[in-house]
Amino acid sequence: MPKSKLQKQKVLNDVAQKIDNSKSVIISVFEKLPVKDDYALRQELKKQGAGHEIVKKTLLKKILAQKEIIGPNEQELLGNIALTSSPDEVLGAKILAKFVKGKKNFKIIGGILNNNWLNSEKIMALAKLPNKEELLNKTISTIKAPLNEFVNILAINIRNFINILNAIKNNKSNS
Repeated sequence: MPKSKLQKQKVLNDVAQKIDNSKSVIISVFEKLPVKDDYALRQELKKQGAGHEIVKKTLLKKILAQKEIIGPNEQELLGNIALTSSPDEVLGAKILAKFVKGKKNFKIIGGILNNNWLNSEKIMALAKLPNKEELLNKTISTIKAPLNEFVNILAINIRNFINILNAIKNNKSNS
């Protein structure tokens, strides 16, 4: 049964709201994707807090027009279209980039980051960046390194003093 205009508007608003609530949205096309692969992708995305939704071409075009985003051209939108929304700027791109490897029937065509269109090359480059948690860990270890070195420098004198006392003790016990 065809959807009414009100139902279509509700779907449009729901998808537009998901895009607004996400830090990044990746748009991909696929054909004849095995159910097992689609299920595995959805489970991985769900586990990481990301969403994956199949949308119609006209719906995607309307949403991009509403947001004044110049998106993919008509030739790129051949096949089924999936939107992957992510709470992190690089999370969705990382998961999809890993999934795309070895799949001929699944292709990333671009994405939206900060209401700007990124082509597939930029999305793949984004996937190579560390995520927020990795960056925080690197920052903390960079801050922590000088403190560890300072502690080691202070400990050298104590270790040397203990070694001298052990040497004196060994000399006395040998004589």
